[in-house]
Amino acid sequence: MITPFYILLGFGLLSIVLHRTALLKPFALTAFGIAGSVSFMTASADLKLFEIIVSSVLFAFILHEQEDITITQTLFLGASSMLLLESDSILSFVIAFESLSLISVILVSYVRTKDEVEGAVKMFIASALATGFLFLGLTFYLMGGGELQEALHPNATLFEMIGVFIMLLALFYKLTLVPFHGWAVDTYAKVSHTNAALLSGVAKTVAVVAVFKIFEPFLALHLSFAVPLFITVAVITMTFGNFLALFRKNIAEILAYSSVAHAGYMALAFVAVSSSYAQDGILYMAIAYIFMQSAAFLILDTLKKSYAIVSLDDLHGFAQQNPLLGALLSIQLFSLAGIPLLAGFLAKAVIFYAVVDSGLWWVALIALLNSALSVAYYAIIVKSIYFEDLKVKKLSLSNRTTAFTAQLILVAGTIFFGIFAGVIL
Repeated sequence: MITPFYILLGFGLLSIVLHRTALLKPFALTAFGIAGSVSFMTASADLKLFEIIVSSVLFAFILHEQEDITITQTLFLGASSMLLLESDSILSFVIAFESLSLISVILVSYVRTKDEVEGAVKMFIASALATGFLFLGLTFYLMGGGELQEALHPNATLFEMIGVFIMLLALFYKLTLVPFHGWAVDTYAKVSHTNAALLSGVAKTVAVVAVFKIFEPFLALHLSFAVPLFITVAVITMTFGNFLALFRKNIAEILAYSSVAHAGYMALAFVAVSSSYAQDGILYMAIAYIFMQSAAFLILDTLKKSYAIVSLDDLHGFAQQNPLLGALLSIQLFSLAGIPLLAGFLAKAVIFYAVVDSGLWWVALIALLNSALSVAYYAIIVKSIYFEDLKVKKLSLSNRTTAFTAQLILVAGTIFFGIFAGVIL
């Protein structure tokens, strides 16, 4: 049976052909060394679908990236992602979560500019704080009678409740939920755009699915604790992210604040945890987001490296020079905004419906207004691409077929899951 680990191994072999580097050894150690030793893995059909999608997106990263060290780290990140998704106990979850966090920190530690140093340091500090909170919460949970080898206890004691709350605070750091989002904006905007795509598009998406899988049974039995907490966090996060994105000129900063806002949308699945549609909502949101967020940052990487484009002013009239790349970016932005027939629209529709189904229609209304607000700053980017005059033609420094192929894979996912909802639902 073909598993995600064999799929990633195939991607590693392909990267050797494309880049003429010996990546097989570290990847094989990661995939087979870890996969062969873990006995706590389980996988539903939905989880297997998401793992295949994560593997496909990582394949697109390998096609796009030129630096061998980043490709190797991408493969390690992929293996850790699979472990996290398939963990089914507190112990396996914490180990896999910290493994993914460590690889994410290593990913941004390869710095070349002052901005990248600042982004990497802020991420390191945030990761350290999150780890401290996670283990503090785990300590309280164990003091209350929790077991490491089991899932969260449904009937929690006071200490277990305190432990779960503190662990959630740690996870809020990783999911970039307000007020633990500050590091993410600077990190996503200042590290290399490929790394930002991996962190915001892949690592965060995998983390939110894994967190929902582990904590959903517990939260569903403690609605008086879960619902007010996540309503507050979700509403503040999406509003904060969307509002501040309106006033940015740097494209990476706009996408960074957009990522914060989308973390708020994802948190709605925890708000609607009593609804039978919550699981479909978080899965659909994760699938849509991993395609469109990854694609947007990878296109931004191409714009910066090939055309020296970093701000909205630089982007003026870009469609006149490269209409295909402009169209690919516009499609992903429309999907992030929630335009129909794209994955972002159905993702928001399903997760908003889950909130309504749980009896919180007013929260869904706030989310809908936030989604309408986000259209404004995505439209500003599209306006710069198509409706501004091209003042000076940008010199194209490179034009790689593999990077274009990567974008075709990602845009195919955005369009396919925007039309064929039945694959997930």
